[in-house]
Amino acid sequence: MADQDTLQSRLVHLDLKGAPLCLSYLEKVLPLFRTFGATGLLIEYEDTFPYQDDLKTIRAPHAYSEDNIKDILKLAEDNNLEVIPLVQTFGHLEFVLKHQQFAALREIKKYPMALCPSHHDSVTIVCKMIDQVIKLHPQVKHFHIGCDEVYHLGLCEACTQRMIKESLTKDQLFFGHVRNVAKHIKAHYDSITVIIWDDMLRYSEMSIILNCGLGDLVEPMVWHYLPKFILPASLWDNLSAVFPNIWIASAFKGATGPKSVITNILYHLDNNNSWLDTVQLVKRKFKNIKGIAVTGWQRYDHYAILCELLPQGLPSLAICLKAIQQGTLGPNDLGQVAKELKFLTPIPFNPFISPEIPICEFPGSEIYQLTIEYVHTEAAYNELFALDGMTAWMHEYNVQRKFINPVHVEPLLGRAISILDSYHSLDKKIQATFRHVFVDGVEEEWRACFITPSIQRLEAFMEKARSLLYSDPETALCEEMNVE
Repeated sequence: MADQDTLQSRLVHLDLKGAPLCLSYLEKVLPLFRTFGATGLLIEYEDTFPYQDDLKTIRAPHAYSEDNIKDILKLAEDNNLEVIPLVQTFGHLEFVLKHQQFAALREIKKYPMALCPSHHDSVTIVCKMIDQVIKLHPQVKHFHIGCDEVYHLGLCEACTQRMIKESLTKDQLFFGHVRNVAKHIKAHYDSITVIIWDDMLRYSEMSIILNCGLGDLVEPMVWHYLPKFILPASLWDNLSAVFPNIWIASAFKGATGPKSVITNILYHLDNNNSWLDTVQLVKRKFKNIKGIAVTGWQRYDHYAILCELLPQGLPSLAICLKAIQQGTLGPNDLGQVAKELKFLTPIPFNPFISPEIPICEFPGSEIYQLTIEYVHTEAAYNELFALDGMTAWMHEYNVQRKFINPVHVEPLLGRAISILDSYHSLDKKIQATFRHVFVDGVEEEWRACFITPSIQRLEAFMEKARSLLYSDPETALCEEMNVE
């Protein structure tokens, strides 16, 4: 079993940016989270939060309403799940800085990722965002202010001049902004504990961290999503010298590639097991390792396309949470997870090599199955366009000269027709199923990114092949290359 004094909080990260979940789906899936062993939700609303007044520009057309937020909180309360909002306040602010209204706050004019910490309106804007989120989360005990991957820092004219004038390093510039944001929360909501991502602290010298003034203001959440750890050896000593309490973050999906559509359970289970081993090694350095957020990224950033969807990652989440709660994972535990998710076939730990589509029934299982079916279809599609017949006998050189041999092209056409039928079948199923899990627009985006381009390429090939095979067969068969 896991230690009673560590990882008492087990948070499921809901990454909602650009693809909010239907309330009817949350109503079905939150009880499962609790069954899996979760104690709370780390909700990253991004542009799906109903910002008001001068922040209204930020909200997406499909954003939740205020009543929706209240309904989500009621669902969480009914399932005994603490809600921790996550609002980015430094890096990953594309959803704010992309708007002309806030473009002046960018650290680099042409890049909308990072906020300029020296602009006089920067802290004001992010604190307004925090205030509006807390207003709709009046019972919140923890608040995550993000602050990860601030790659553009200390580069603009205002920051460089300030660093010279105040003799600041980039680390100190970063800590100053975090300190100002955290102080705002502490001043107005003294019962709330502030959490930040750790990565901007990882390579700072201990002396700088000791003097950063954050020890009494924030609790770092150390994130790492690889199966084998590559965190700096000095990290734990540096953090423990300043922060008595920390959090950790693993992943159950969304960490293996920005275009990945199915979840490699084994990869993420190894990541969570590595975290359990690490906790045993470092826990004595801290007063408390308060909890773990099992992250499930839905996009790599605001501009990226969708990666693994929540229904696809649910079996991985169930297995990872079970491992965290138990401290280990045995055959009986896997059987229990399979039973809870109504799998009639074994849960594939690596669906990429699974020859069959699993038979199962859980909230969103149709999407889980469809994404695996898509990967099988995509494999057939990629194989078709890599065949010798395609690369050597239907080369553009041959096509331009209408110089083809039907014995090689006809089989390609037959396979293309079969694969196209599979894509059309998938397309219809996706239109019928996504609407039960996601709000309008998500299904359209997923089809446009993963289905439509393949259909268009297949149709273009088929039109080309048919014109060569059937429109003028004498030309296709008899025309010779102009070779001296």
